[in-house]
Amino acid sequence: MLRRVRVYLSGPMGAGKSSVAGHVARQLGTRAVDLDAEVERLAGCSVPEIFAERGEGAFRRLEKDALECLPADAGVVSLGGGTVVDEDTRQTLLRTGIVITLSASPEVLARRVGTGRGRPLLGPDPQSSLERIVASRAVAYAEAHAVIDTEDLDPEEVAAEVVSVRNIDPIVVPLGLRTYRVEVGRGVRHRLGRRAAEHADGDAVLVFDGGSERPWPQEAISALTLAAKPPIEVRLQGDEAHKTIGSVERIWDAALAAGVDRRAIVIGIGGGVVGDLSAFAASTLLRGVALGQVPTTLLSMVDSSVGGKTGFNRPRGKNLVGTFYQPKFVLCDVDTLSTLPREERIAGLAEAVKSAWLDGESSVAQLEEDAEALLAGDADATIRAVRMSIQLKSRIVHEDERESGRRMLLNLGHTVGHGLEAASDYRGIRHGEGVALGMIAAMRVAHALGRGRSAETERLTSLLERLGLPTNLDERLNKRALEFIGSDKKRRGDAIHFVIPRLPGETEIELVDLDRVRAALTPA
Repeated sequence: MLRRVRVYLSGPMGAGKSSVAGHVARQLGTRAVDLDAEVERLAGCSVPEIFAERGEGAFRRLEKDALECLPADAGVVSLGGGTVVDEDTRQTLLRTGIVITLSASPEVLARRVGTGRGRPLLGPDPQSSLERIVASRAVAYAEAHAVIDTEDLDPEEVAAEVVSVRNIDPIVVPLGLRTYRVEVGRGVRHRLGRRAAEHADGDAVLVFDGGSERPWPQEAISALTLAAKPPIEVRLQGDEAHKTIGSVERIWDAALAAGVDRRAIVIGIGGGVVGDLSAFAASTLLRGVALGQVPTTLLSMVDSSVGGKTGFNRPRGKNLVGTFYQPKFVLCDVDTLSTLPREERIAGLAEAVKSAWLDGESSVAQLEEDAEALLAGDADATIRAVRMSIQLKSRIVHEDERESGRRMLLNLGHTVGHGLEAASDYRGIRHGEGVALGMIAAMRVAHALGRGRSAETERLTSLLERLGLPTNLDERLNKRALEFIGSDKKRRGDAIHFVIPRLPGETEIELVDLDRVRAALTPA
């Protein structure tokens, strides 16, 4: 079922926001309102009068007031051309609605606005003014659920595209001109050919794992071929033991042997290992080509496919060599989980628990309510968990793309979890199982530091057990795993930035002495 969500039309003057809004409202059976008209109603005078008498600052404050008191039945809102320039306003609209930027060249915009009469920001040369305005707002306009070029479309055709985006309901990762969208649902993998063609003019390199029991790579090959991008195929082993530079070299060599240029796109279809290796290869091939992600495991959907972390393992630990490199698109199709072994799908739920605990009480409560459905693989419950996890990650990555601060929170459970994986030579424990036990370990450290409460530990443990995840830390923890903690990327000398869970939504990061962490984890 589609979310009941308001559509906001953004873009420069002359893009057609007001006329398109009416068509969108008719197609959706709702009401359209114009934000400038709402501002005039609040101010009791026209927009040009507000600018002339009070200035642009006063107008922007009135815009915020008007947004807060929009009519409840307004399903489509035509924004002012500069509404989304305000960072807080833009991020709020992205979280609570569907923001779509309508665009056109300054030449076309100038032709549409004519002399610019009644438009305070236009000077005597409207086209020059529009060139300046569009350039200064480029980052704000890029951070949207879609950018639609209106030059060759009539308002009804534009409206149809707006409604299509609203029905897809993508999640935006807002990173200025590198903004991308994550599509979550059933059947979204079928959009691969179109998305690849939209984002790259050159060859496609398809990196995948698995055998004939997983039909998704063959579907992807067919989709890309139909989109006139018959792919260069690279099959890898998709387990942590093969997450090595040797696997990256296979991608590089296949692409270079085929003569790709910088217009190429690398697409990873598979689990987190394939996604990380594909992303690292894309970030370094010819110093960077486009990247697309089609995660087919629950773990990769809720975590590794979004956020731009790439890398591979080294003997000293997991993911110790890598880059930050964002994809152009991510397609999370929950139907692909149908061929996963039950244990693999369940292991992925650990990252959803991590995300919920970071997000807050309502997300933890939703997982608790959905626990049995998630355990059974229910599609609707799975979509809810995936969307919650990606929305949280989107907000955090927007604030801290390169993990210099707040993004470290996403490592909840990973310091010990990665140590457990490395100690088993990446064969004895799944990543999600390691994260589940790592969260139990984090609770134990929190208690040792006087930060945790028994009630939270019991609640987390109960949720993990209901989802079929391991919770017996002492059964797995050993001296070798504790040694690997010292190789964690968050280490600072003899201390480590450790993620301390408290109440849902109140997780903290604290620099803790490594010996103190190990002492807290060692059974008495």
